[in-house]
Amino acid sequence: MGGDQVNDIAGLHRHFNALQLVNTHQVSYKPFHNQLRKESFALFMKALVERAIALRIDHQLKAASLGAFKQVLLHDGTSFAVHRRLAADFPGRFKTISPAAIECHMTMSLSEQSPLCMSVSADTAGERQFLPEAHTLTNCLLLADAGYIDRAWFEQVNDAGGFYLVRGTKSLNPKIIQAWRGDGREVPKLAGLSLREAGRRRCRAEVLDMVVKSGQVEYRLIRRWFAEEKRFCLWMTNLPRAAWSAEQVMSLYRCRWQVELLFKEWKSHNRLKGFVTGEKAIAEGLVWTSLLSLVMKRRVAQSVMSGALSMLKASKNSATWWLPLLEAVAHRALTEIRERLEWAADYLAKNACRTKQRKSIQNRTLEGVLNGLAA
Repeated sequence: MGGDQVNDIAGLHRHFNALQLVNTHQVSYKPFHNQLRKESFALFMKALVERAIALRIDHQLKAASLGAFKQVLLHDGTSFAVHRRLAADFPGRFKTISPAAIECHMTMSLSEQSPLCMSVSADTAGERQFLPEAHTLTNCLLLADAGYIDRAWFEQVNDAGGFYLVRGTKSLNPKIIQAWRGDGREVPKLAGLSLREAGRRRCRAEVLDMVVKSGQVEYRLIRRWFAEEKRFCLWMTNLPRAAWSAEQVMSLYRCRWQVELLFKEWKSHNRLKGFVTGEKAIAEGLVWTSLLSLVMKRRVAQSVMSGALSMLKASKNSATWWLPLLEAVAHRALTEIRERLEWAADYLAKNACRTKQRKSIQNRTLEGVLNGLAA
């Protein structure tokens, strides 16, 4: 699953047999398939993923401004179509095109650049129910997109001593209690207006930092006008204005893109896809197998590589450095494992470094954002 060569269950079976050093250890396709179709296969792979995540490597991004948080978490979901025979177990949102689809709901650690937990559901299941429990976010910051707006949950996070930063939707129209421009000057004329009433005609400020109220819930709302696109962007948060300026909050939200990059790596180079099978256990088990591949590749690459690692480059070339290492592990060849780890470290150092960015866009990279916040 960690390479680009497995396209179906038959291919997975061939790779399994290729790892066997003794002919008698090879198995026929039917008994192999029968083992995968058992419910215990999905449960076993899920347990392996949870174990791999628990064995964390102390790999932390250094960022002074983020040191105030115990963790910075990124939460999002990604979906993909599966065989139509699974429509009863995993109904899809787009019935005509994809009658069956699975959605994976993931919480990722920004500092560790790795998943922390994941849930698998039907594509039609509501996203908000998979948000982390509010009491687990004490002194943590969670970044999420507009699909996760839940004011009741925001209040619970606030009461638990946690923080959230969520993209706002166009439909938001809270009452403005207090407003400031991006330079810190207060705009008293906007107090008491609804957000829609405070449009471009009333206030030409590019950035507005506001305290607003929706029903009984009070929160901070930041609005920015993008002139080229002629539209507003909104961010909802409870980060204190005294410690976090509007510019810092907007820069911090850019870090959420890391979970999108992880999804891209997962789907493109770890075979998160719908295999041709109508068996629920196989479909779900292969999702966990794919995630295990991603977690282990990231952990090993982070361990052996001390410099600026590009996980996308490392994942693209996994057939070169990852599969030989897995073969040595499968064969329990301790000497080979050591040699291939050393070779992998040298290979990644030369071929999986991040590309140096132009100065004009350096502040848009993850390191640029974090360095800007730490300044």
